[in-house]
Amino acid sequence: MGTVVLAVDVVRDGTGGLGVSWELSGAGPVELSVGPTPESVGRGGPVARVDGATRTSLAGLGPGRHYVSVAPVGGGGALLAAERVMPLEGASNFRDLGGYRVRGGGRTRWGMVFRADAPDRLTAADLAAIGQLGLRVAYDLRTDDERSTAPSALPAAVRSELLAIGGDAARTSPLGELFRSGRAGAVPDDFLQRVYLDMAEQDAPALGRVLTGLAAPDGVPAVIHCTAGKDRTGLAAALLLSVLGADDATVLDDYALSRIYFSERRMARLLPRLAELGLDQERYHAVFGAPRHAMATTLDTLRERYGSLEAYLTGPGGVTPGTLAALRARLVAPAADA
Repeated sequence: MGTVVLAVDVVRDGTGGLGVSWELSGAGPVELSVGPTPESVGRGGPVARVDGATRTSLAGLGPGRHYVSVAPVGGGGALLAAERVMPLEGASNFRDLGGYRVRGGGRTRWGMVFRADAPDRLTAADLAAIGQLGLRVAYDLRTDDERSTAPSALPAAVRSELLAIGGDAARTSPLGELFRSGRAGAVPDDFLQRVYLDMAEQDAPALGRVLTGLAAPDGVPAVIHCTAGKDRTGLAAALLLSVLGADDATVLDDYALSRIYFSERRMARLLPRLAELGLDQERYHAVFGAPRHAMATTLDTLRERYGSLEAYLTGPGGVTPGTLAALRARLVAPAADA
């Protein structure tokens, strides 16, 4: 058997270029191709050839988002990847749900579904970068009050689907005040998992409409967002990845990235005040961050109550079995194409 590309990772390096690393089965040179969309990768031919190494840096690619494929030289399947996090100035938690392994050997498609924090502070440069994504729909999970306070700055051409999800996830400011006032002990350790289960039960129809919308002919490319892009968006993304065939470890890894790209950045702004109050940072993260156990418990509880996540979605979520099949057909690249 020849060389097989097993995994590719793309991150922005300190010089503005892209650092690309990959994992191989077998040995041999690989060639790298780039493009502004998944469909355009490789049209201009390879941009680099690497032998005897599993990483390189691509410079001079210009502005905007770049998709990168790595393929064995001389034939063999190419594997596509991109930066998971969009490097934006006015949003920190805008992430692509592509590239995740699913059952059967396929991967979720890049550039189809994004998850994000509120797009209310986007700059002109951000809008230019987002404009290249070809977004059709923004599934806005915020309440009316949140939208009024922080109107979306996404272009008018991006259709807004307003699917308000309420509950405590939309009202964390008073709880945050407990921390800032030194009354952190009043917040239970399992606060987030209670919030998530409450959302899952009370807002099942709204969560179901998100997945139903994504399966519609004009439902993607899309972004799902709330305010932080962590709790309401996190539950919607976890349900989507799960029904697409991602295992729980993958789902929880994606969920936990919100600690890095939202909670820790918020924490950096709060550190001086928290230090004055003598608050424990890990306690803050355990309650307001993205603790894996909160989402893991939520998914396990839904399975216990309904038999499976699919049964939950086709039951109180109102999603049809045909919609679930359509989601998998649209958003999963089979192993031969991944």
